[in-house]
Amino acid sequence: MPPPKDADVMLEARHVTAMLLPGGAGLPPVPVIVLELEDGREFTLYNVPYDIVRAVNRLQSKESYGFGDRESVFEIVVDMRDSIAGLGRLLEYVVIDEMDYTTSLYTAKARFNLGGIYMTRRMIPSHAVFLALLFSKPIYVSKRLVDQQEAFSRQQYEEEVEEE
Repeated sequence: MPPPKDADVMLEARHVTAMLLPGGAGLPPVPVIVLELEDGREFTLYNVPYDIVRAVNRLQSKESYGFGDRESVFEIVVDMRDSIAGLGRLLEYVVIDEMDYTTSLYTAKARFNLGGIYMTRRMIPSHAVFLALLFSKPIYVSKRLVDQQEAFSRQQYEEEVEEE
């Protein structure tokens, strides 16, 4: 069941990619999750934990960025998802629909159906996306946040062009 319709339109993520973007001028790579949305646009979560990038890639049977032979709890959860299938049956969807403008951090909500009683948990977006991918549940993003991210990117680009 999709999130309730209100003044904010929710866009469904059709595809999710986790990767490391190259860092500039001697900086380390930047771990990101890119959500390709139903309207053809993208929404990017920057500076996500490396463990989440590795686990999403493992989940999607892609290359995992190695840290030796140690695994994170997220990678173990991928391998043991059948053991926690009950959690997946309770999860309905994940929606990224908040931003704290003082910290520039997004917040996601995971909605669980506990037999007709609904529980919503506020989560770190990358963790919520991982949970939704783990159990093949829908991921939604607020169109308002996508619009704001695009406007910010345009502004950053224009400022860089002006400096040159």
